[in-house]
Amino acid sequence: MTELVEQAAPTRSTLPWSAEQFAGLMRELAVVEAPRLFALVEEYGEAEDARVAGYGLAYEDRADVNSVEGDFQLHSQSAESARMLFEISSRSTGVQRVHVVWVDER
Repeated sequence: MTELVEQAAPTRSTLPWSAEQFAGLMRELAVVEAPRLFALVEEYGEAEDARVAGYGLAYEDRADVNSVEGDFQLHSQSAESARMLFEISSRSTGVQRVHVVWVDER
């Protein structure tokens, strides 16, 4: 006859950190892995005027951008690639150049 041994679930005291320490660890992880926020700003003339054309998130391996009007989404390899595509598509509207402006200042 075999005897069944009940295994107790791990208790809070066996964890390597407290609830507060784990919350801090999760926050640190979220901050370190967060995408960078940037804007694509169109320049008109030679620094005569400007407007934000879109906002994007730059991840380690890609960038996603939405136009401020909400009618255009772009997925590209980087913020710089998105900038070039926005610049090409906006040349016919009098845009001199498009700039990547990092919002989060990292």
